[in-house]
Amino acid sequence: MSIFNRIDDFVSMITEWILSVSIMLMAVILISNVIARKVFSNSIPAADELGVTLIILVTFSGIGYAARKGRHIRMSAIFDAVPLKIQKVLIIAISVITCITYVYVCYIAFQYIGYTRMLGRVTSALELPAWIRIVVVPVGFGLGAIQYFLNIIMNIKEPELYIGTEKVAGGEDNAL
Repeated sequence: MSIFNRIDDFVSMITEWILSVSIMLMAVILISNVIARKVFSNSIPAADELGVTLIILVTFSGIGYAARKGRHIRMSAIFDAVPLKIQKVLIIAISVITCITYVYVCYIAFQYIGYTRMLGRVTSALELPAWIRIVVVPVGFGLGAIQYFLNIIMNIKEPELYIGTEKVAGGEDNAL
């Protein structure tokens, strides 16, 4: 197994774990809050805050996962209409541009975290430092950048056309 496959599998395992645990926690917390509000006429004070934090976590963790599975947003009308060699060039170019964009947004997110830390803001219910909630933003974009980088490598090395590190173009389940 190549080093790229090991890195890809490790990133995928962590992302899948984060997504599944976060979604289960979100369901438990928010359903518990609804029950508490309806049965006891009193909400759990931190439920909304935790729910929003978990939504942020799922959203930005899902970036890398969608890239790995080839389920990211893409313009398939033009892509599907051109020959395979041009598709290969297009997917590499798209992956390079997306990877660079994700690295840049990751950098900006780190700067924003530093700015938020400097302000010393805290969340209303849990009174946690506000920057803790947004740490997942650069992590998510970083994971996405890694997936697109691995996609670039795979498309350069392999004869098949990969729209994600786990997905070869041309399969029946390719339509988005």
